[in-house]
Amino acid sequence: VFLRVGALSRMLLLRALTPQAERLSQRELDEIYRPENVQYGWEFPTQLLVIMIVFTYAVICPVILPVGTLYFCFALIVYKKQVLYVYQPVYESGGSMFPTALQRTLFGLFCGQLTMIGYLITRHFYHQPLFLLPLPIATIWGTNYFNRHYAVPSTRLSLERAREYDRISEMLAQSSVSQRLDDLNDEAAPLGFGVEGRRTQFDKNSYRQPVLTQKAMIPRRYRWGQPDPIALECTEKIRSMREYSLMNEQQQETPSDEENGA
Repeated sequence: VFLRVGALSRMLLLRALTPQAERLSQRELDEIYRPENVQYGWEFPTQLLVIMIVFTYAVICPVILPVGTLYFCFALIVYKKQVLYVYQPVYESGGSMFPTALQRTLFGLFCGQLTMIGYLITRHFYHQPLFLLPLPIATIWGTNYFNRHYAVPSTRLSLERAREYDRISEMLAQSSVSQRLDDLNDEAAPLGFGVEGRRTQFDKNSYRQPVLTQKAMIPRRYRWGQPDPIALECTEKIRSMREYSLMNEQQQETPSDEENGA
């Protein structure tokens, strides 16, 4: 965990396969040294496996409890530092993985309680398991209570937030209606206010692919801090294209303004 074996091995392998780094472009070097995100599909099952082992063998070998406590104390320090300063988040789940992690943790506790009851029975202690039977029942009830009152409602919009959205939408609707009435009462207002309003608010890129709506990107240099004539030439061409398109847009808008003035 401290060394980040996956990222370290990948970097060493790529550097071994590319001994002459000066032949690589800056984009290729950025790809080699790119920051990684947290592999939740690997990290979460690892921690859940450890906590399940601790819960299961706590009765058979109680010395595992302080060892597991030390492990999770150091894991808290390490993962907190890694998440805050090392890993780069790629997406935000909004806490959607927390209910699953909590349910698996409670399931591990349930397995540990069943193991304790079975271990006592194998040791010919028949009265103690009777007093321990409420423990797995309480764990199952707690899991269902959390799922019913927290996990399921978290996937829906709360009533308070829905009421706030309704209030804001009503305010916006009233303001737009009053603005339209004022424009209709004004003699200088154009008759086609609704059509012109929709025309001015319409975005021509709404129904296009996002890739096609992006502007031309400025190319990177072959190496940071060193001159790159090809990149500079491409940059100048892109700037000239942007200026040309801007001039065309201005020329298209100018006749319409003159017609409205006439």
